[in-house]
Amino acid sequence: MTNETSNHGKGNGERPRFRAWLVTDKPDGTAEWTELAGLWSTKTGTGYSGALRQPVAAAAGRIVILPATSTPAKEG
Repeated sequence: MTNETSNHGKGNGERPRFRAWLVTDKPDGTAEWTELAGLWSTKTGTGYSGALRQPVAAAAGRIVILPATSTPAKEG
């Protein structure tokens, strides 16, 4: 793994290309979606980088990556 930084994002006001979500499925069949991070292209353009918005150390669920223009309601 390299320590490359993002060439886009927070500092220049550009919107992220993708967003990462933690999805917790509930017993009643519904899902709770929590946004974890916005993702921006790295300098090399071969990956994405972002900072977590929510702590996830004790979380259980699945991670879903969607284009930043999508919302969980549209993906349901």
